[in-house]
Amino acid sequence: MELTSIHPAVYLLYYFIMVLFAFIFSDPYFVVTFLVLILVLISLQGISSELKNIMKLFIPLSILIMILNPLLNRTGAHKIYLWSNFFITYEAIAYGILMSLALLIVILVFSSYNRSVNYQEMLYIFSKKLPIISMIIVMALRFIPLINSRAIEVQKLNNLKVNGIDFDDEESDETDGSVDSKKLDVDEFNSNINTDYNSKFVDKLKSNKRIAAIIKEAKTLGKIMGITVSWSLEESMFTAKSMKARGYNATERTSYLSYKFGNADYALIMLIAITVGIIIVGLLKGVGMINIYPSIDFSFSNLPFNIYYLAFIVFLLPLIYLEIKERVLWRN
Repeated sequence: MELTSIHPAVYLLYYFIMVLFAFIFSDPYFVVTFLVLILVLISLQGISSELKNIMKLFIPLSILIMILNPLLNRTGAHKIYLWSNFFITYEAIAYGILMSLALLIVILVFSSYNRSVNYQEMLYIFSKKLPIISMIIVMALRFIPLINSRAIEVQKLNNLKVNGIDFDDEESDETDGSVDSKKLDVDEFNSNINTDYNSKFVDKLKSNKRIAAIIKEAKTLGKIMGITVSWSLEESMFTAKSMKARGYNATERTSYLSYKFGNADYALIMLIAITVGIIIVGLLKGVGMINIYPSIDFSFSNLPFNIYYLAFIVFLLPLIYLEIKERVLWRN
């Protein structure tokens, strides 16, 4: 709603510290608190639909991390034997879970940042002194939501094609009746397997309809991602040529946007300075971090109710407060 104006440089500082904290804190109480509050902020910012798309990508990735880390890392004092001499460690499982949660928090922080600061405000901060770096940062922050929306659009077109609406009739006529590569079929997949590798294992895979369906889905997903990435790269090339033709970085840039620090900015900076100072003191004392290797030293009975935990919560609350305040003002 933007009823309370915050300088984009203050937003940049605030979110940068949030990303650092996402990587630094390893205490489950701090991590879970961080995750809950950032989810509340995202829901108040009105990007719940984007959160659903993020979770569709993150859940398989997190499961992969939590499976691979115990299998590849045998470090840890508490061993869990699965069979014979094969074991995994409790510490590796805990580290995989914490690592996946930290990754999720970082993704959510960037999603919230994209909602709070648009690309024009990013250019306003960096374009005068660092025009090339500012453009790279803007393109990097814009890439994930852009490729996500385009992947959804390509998926919708693919579903229409599967349901019988063909958009490539003219192209199929030009290829003299050749088989369309986008039409995937289990029988076609089985017939295309090289007969030189016709082992018993391959025969078993060919006869398993479930595995064939999974491979079909993977090929379809790969085709969609290939179309989406090539589409994005092609538009990036056109954008770069357009910017070069218009003289970007030829002279010192000016901006029609003008931001000045107000009372809300100074209050937020003061709050950030005080809370971050208290949090750093706590980090130096070991609060908010746990040792996982070689033996985990965390216990759920050790509640983190102290001034450092309170400062951490206060640090995460300002934007939530502003969103709630603006909703109340908007309704009244």
